[in-house]
Amino acid sequence: MLSFTELLAASDSNLVKIFYKITVDENDDFIIKINKAAAQIGLNHTQLVCALGFNKHIRDLVDIYSTLGFRSYKLLSYRCNELFSTDTYNQLPIDNVLDIYSERLEDQQILDTIKELINPRLTNIEAYIDKNDDPTHVFSYRMEIHTIYSAEIVNTEFAEQRLKMKNGKFRILSDEVNAIVQAGFFPPSNLFFTNDIIPEEKKLLIESNQITSDMIKNRLQNKNISEDERDMLESYI
Repeated sequence: MLSFTELLAASDSNLVKIFYKITVDENDDFIIKINKAAAQIGLNHTQLVCALGFNKHIRDLVDIYSTLGFRSYKLLSYRCNELFSTDTYNQLPIDNVLDIYSERLEDQQILDTIKELINPRLTNIEAYIDKNDDPTHVFSYRMEIHTIYSAEIVNTEFAEQRLKMKNGKFRILSDEVNAIVQAGFFPPSNLFFTNDIIPEEKKLLIESNQITSDMIKNRLQNKNISEDERDMLESYI
């Protein structure tokens, strides 16, 4: 049996050795072929496709991905991207996701692809969390958010976009504002004085000792802040 990480990081020669032992029925469609190959390795469908799709050595190994029913590397990539962007930790547990983010450091093409997939992936995860009260998914989501910032996968533009979205609930669940600050995209004072983040997020900044009492008093001078924010700020004076 093979771990997800081993397949994701396997060299071209190791990939050949792994798939030399795998047998599939040529008459099966590609879904069944992938399922059968994954079972022989000890992985699920999504893990196999993503481990191969994000492995930088697979591009020229036609015999391997054609064995799984893909006529080209591009078709493998399409399937990989689809599964990665729609999975909500059900087939790819968080440790697999973090391995993918770590592996991308060595390949610009993989990094560029992941950057394109992060927004739809997070949207799907947030929709799942919104419908399902699952602490395990919330914990994984928080880890993923902090990793994409700390590993420098995303940039300031991404952080700014996230701050302007009406998703304060999820930023609080993931402690995203502190992740943004720790990554050095914006100083805490800038976020504290903006109208983009909600009072609960500003409270987190205050309680993490990143906001001074003078900043709080200064913010209270703004007559346009909401009553909720004003009440929260006054509790710290």
